[in-house]
Amino acid sequence: MTRLGIDFGTSTTVAVLHRPDGRRQQLLLDGSPLLPSAVLLGPDGRLHTGRDAAHLARSAPQRLEPNPKRRIDDGTVLLADAEVPVADLVAAVLARVLTEADRVLGPLGPVRDAVLTHPADWGSARRALLREAAHRAGLRAVDLVPEPLAAAAAFAARHGTPMPEGAHLLVYDLGAGTCDVTLLRRTATGFRQVASEGRGDVGGLDIDAAVVAFLTRSYGPLWTNPADRRRLWDDVRSAKEMLSRASGTVVMLPAPGREAPLGREQLQELARPVLEPTIAMTRALLLAEGVRPAQVAALFLVGGASRTPLVATMLHEALGLAPVVAEQPELVVAEGALHLVAGDVPDVPGLPDVPGLPDVVDEPTVVVPSPVPPAPARRRGLRAALAGAAVLVVAFAAFATYMTVTTNEPDDPQPLPSTPAARYDFTKAPDDLCAHLDLTELRTVYDTEEEAPRPRRTLNGQMGSANCSTTRRNARATVFARVSGTVTVRADPRLTTADYEQMVAQEAKNNDTPEAAPGLGDEAVVYRAKDSSRRAATDLTLILGLREANLMWQLVLTVTRSDAKGWTPAELTDLRTRLITVTRATLPGLTAALT
Repeated sequence: MTRLGIDFGTSTTVAVLHRPDGRRQQLLLDGSPLLPSAVLLGPDGRLHTGRDAAHLARSAPQRLEPNPKRRIDDGTVLLADAEVPVADLVAAVLARVLTEADRVLGPLGPVRDAVLTHPADWGSARRALLREAAHRAGLRAVDLVPEPLAAAAAFAARHGTPMPEGAHLLVYDLGAGTCDVTLLRRTATGFRQVASEGRGDVGGLDIDAAVVAFLTRSYGPLWTNPADRRRLWDDVRSAKEMLSRASGTVVMLPAPGREAPLGREQLQELARPVLEPTIAMTRALLLAEGVRPAQVAALFLVGGASRTPLVATMLHEALGLAPVVAEQPELVVAEGALHLVAGDVPDVPGLPDVPGLPDVVDEPTVVVPSPVPPAPARRRGLRAALAGAAVLVVAFAAFATYMTVTTNEPDDPQPLPSTPAARYDFTKAPDDLCAHLDLTELRTVYDTEEEAPRPRRTLNGQMGSANCSTTRRNARATVFARVSGTVTVRADPRLTTADYEQMVAQEAKNNDTPEAAPGLGDEAVVYRAKDSSRRAATDLTLILGLREANLMWQLVLTVTRSDAKGWTPAELTDLRTRLITVTRATLPGLTAALT
């Protein structure tokens, strides 16, 4: 059967063609396996995609939507003076893929069947929109599968290494705008999904944004018109990708009219705060399932943003696992989608014959080659590091109690205590946290808005999370303040406790001694990030965290000054006080909205 496997991504879209003779062929779109997901509305009303959209956007950037996947919940998008349905934007990208597939097949075509992938935490409304867009593009039979399951299928096909029954596979999928982490367990017939967590507010684009903010702080305004802004962001993305292969590069700054050097170490300093939430999410998932890192036989990295070398480094530091990195991580999910539903894959319970794969499969299984004899359990050589981390955990009695009841061997599970009542409703995580974030205390000093507030929201079956980030500037001096607030509400308060204690232990390890946050409860703390960069005299980061029942709050303030005088004790006290005041002003309205 002729079929397309399509991974519709935030930044790029990838497609693999399953030909009538059984061969799988990577589609080249505009000469590349990566089709930009950007869509541009032409003056004639036509929707242009790929390189055509990027080319036309140079003169009309207001007509471009660079990341339709990030607008999936918006209904319509304003391009120039026209409102365009998001489903039409997605359909335009899929139609471009379909046109190329038909051209490649020639007389053997057309192809009208496809399997599309989606983030693990997408609900029925988002999946319905994706299916509708596929039908609008001209596809007839459309199957939808979660991206982590497709990645696991690709892993089984690409890495046929012996894995004992009961061993775990951890899939870390970092794309341009989302991050999904999925834990699967090897059974007698294949891999069975154990748990999955996702964030829709973290990805490669956020690393790009951190680089742009750094360049703005260092060189002042970087563009004077929308076209230059688009070119700068494209150049930053290219520089980031180059730094996965080289130690240094340059970024062309349109407004200053000069090249700015950018090194791998600088990129890592900027990317680490962006990636830390995904690492914490990975550790929290294992903790919640009672699976120790030593019980994970393989950690598989997929998604274009996982090319960033720091991703593998941070995961190895946190888990003691050496990640398996795909040669072309951007292509893995589309390839795996075809493996998952192809006719040459043996039948397994719960997955009906293709076509007709349901949107959601209870306890889905990914089939691997015939069972292999059990291999010895893999042992890790970082016991000393894990023991050192445990010393920090001992300081938190509640966390220690939690660990006692959740780290049983999976073959001998012990029942957890009954779940305590949740005070806040995770389904009410606000779409626009920026509307609740009260920055009055900071506006008095940083009185100019440099970057408009950006709200993001993630919601799945057990957790709701909302984030707001913005950058402000002191108009009387070149001093920037970047603020990011995040509220996370879980259905199970025990997991909130675990998340918070894990964050506290991690921050105590990586930053200066914590200080109490008066008026915010006994558990609230404020940290100053360690002076780890050569710009320590100009950059300062403060982190405030607190937990209340099943709610966790984190507020991060990064201040950059133009001089190199350092920070006096009085200035530090003033900034800590302002951070606490912002939290005090924000929480009453926010918690009221969550009840």
